Amino acid sequence: MSFRQFLQAISRARKGGALRLSKKFVISIATLIAIGVIAAIAIFLAKGYTFSPKEKRIVGTGIITITSEPDAASVFIDGHLTTATNTTVSSLSPKNYSVRIVKEGFIPWEKQVSVKEGLVTAVKVTLFPAIPTIYPLTFNGVENPTLSPDGSKLAYIVPSSTPVGVANKKGGVWVWTQTRNQPISFARSSEPHQIVQSTSIDFSKAALRWSADSKQILATVGDNNYLLESDRLNSDPRDITPLLQVTLKSWEEDTRLKNEARVLAIKNTTFRQIASSAAIVRWSPDETKFMAGKTEADLKVYNLEDGKEYSLPAARAHIWLPNSMHIILIEEGIISIADFDGTNKAVIYAGSFQDDFVFPWLDSSRLVIISSFPTPTASEPNLFGVNLK
Repeated sequence: MSFRQFLQAISRARKGGALRLSKKFVISIATLIAIGVIAAIAIFLAKGYTFSPKEKRIVGTGIITITSEPDAASVFIDGHLTTATNTTVSSLSPKNYSVRIVKEGFIPWEKQVSVKEGLVTAVKVTLFPAIPTIYPLTFNGVENPTLSPDGSKLAYIVPSSTPVGVANKKGGVWVWTQTRNQPISFARSSEPHQIVQSTSIDFSKAALRWSADSKQILATVGDNNYLLESDRLNSDPRDITPLLQVTLKSWEEDTRLKNEARVLAIKNTTFRQIASSAAIVRWSPDETKFMAGKTEADLKVYNLEDGKEYSLPAARAHIWLPNSMHIILIEEGIISIADFDGTNKAVIYAGSFQDDFVFPWLDSSRLVIISSFPTPTASEPNLFGVNLK
């Protein structure tokens, strides 16, 4: 073999190796492309996209996740029984759907739910009992109940005598304290405790006012003003009448500064203006929403998370439920609860209760009202619980 033939042989070998290398490269690229296409299809399907034979193309759909408390409730979508909570309903065409949640023994829930292409819409529902349980919480009479600013303590007065005029050692001012995630119960840590007795001073007609930090109570008896610590028995109540104006000014300043801080934290300038100028402003416990208006009749809810405002049903009073998702509506002889956007108003209690007083427990499991029964042994007003779960 000549030298020239040798070089030609090497050249042919190189070309053959390059060809083999090129084939491997093409196969690798094709494999990566196939993996990418499969992954893209999986992502599209996960986001609710599907192939429409009618349109002969991939079209976007949406997903609804539905949870309820209690769970295992029936889910009707546009009138059709579809599934049960807690679940996910996928491949829904983008539009508004009528979603109805039904469970035996509970008030049905229904709302128009918007499904958007490629998005997941979360629906979280609380179902309230159709026939709530009502039971007494106190037995010695209750007057002038006053809720603390943080919503965790209830101060009230127990009359100094029973209906038949027998002396009652329990007469005085009492406080019932809740802790977060631990509702009022008959456990020792959360029992009502007396903070002052009606012995030398008759507190039965006292006017009660909480401090801004919910730690002290001002009890006004006639022209005298007594400052009481809310966590213990005040055996020698301190008369602060000479310091009354200074004390009240300090409490009002603390409240003003707290409210100003809340308003300044609002990023939506329109909502910030509404909160700063409204005559009535009530913040939800989680401070993601607030009710505001000139009067109780024109209150609206402003949601800081979605930037929307919602009108509320008419009522004599509107109170936030501690879960920040519902509002208590108080009317003449009726207590209702609605979603914070004003929908799904449901009557929870119909009957007598005094002074429009409704006190929600911190875990949103119950309401407390003041009521009495026209019988010789139950005619005194007392605290009654109304179960919501």
